[in-house]
Amino acid sequence: MRRCVIIGASPETDTVQWASWVRKDDFIMCADGGYVLAQQAGLTPQLIIGDFDSAAVPAAPPCEVIRLPVKKDDTDTMYCIKEGMRRGFRSFLLLGMTGGRPDHTFANFAALTYLSQRKCQGIIMDTEWCYCALTDDKMILKGCQNSRFAVFPFGCAGCRVSLSGFLYEGANIDLSADYPVGVSNTILSDSAAVQVEGTALLMFTQPSNGQFKSI
Repeated sequence: MRRCVIIGASPETDTVQWASWVRKDDFIMCADGGYVLAQQAGLTPQLIIGDFDSAAVPAAPPCEVIRLPVKKDDTDTMYCIKEGMRRGFRSFLLLGMTGGRPDHTFANFAALTYLSQRKCQGIIMDTEWCYCALTDDKMILKGCQNSRFAVFPFGCAGCRVSLSGFLYEGANIDLSADYPVGVSNTILSDSAAVQVEGTALLMFTQPSNGQFKSI
């Protein structure tokens, strides 16, 4: 499955590792000022989309540019996601999406939920953490042994999870949005499993051995 990489404009992003996360056949989009970070990472986008409130319109863009109005319902990142889905992509890697304004970070977590509820795969990666949403689905975390882990209901009052290969694990655990029992877990197995009924946001740290491969 060919993957769409969307690069945002987080002001607190270290781009050093990005080149090792991006595949040769990835389709790269930049959301607004994300094209500046793509340049820093040595990545060339195939499409730039934005209202350009966080960076100037590129003077000599290397690719197609879609300019959006400032007043709109979709964030630049959401517009990129919808454009990627319109072009047939079902797997997404999002970079430059955390740090900076907390409302933007939260909006990007909501975008992960949008993807999961439409049977698409999406993951946000930064230099320390990975984030993804699961909706009535299962995920195997390979190469994440000893990583920190948390799971929370997202966009709903609660969800049910089953965890195998964790410090705290069990089957059919009911999680409530008003009680954060899913925090501060640890992945013990090299192939830990998460099953979700409903929708949940998963968070786990990048493994120290660097073996985790994004979707």
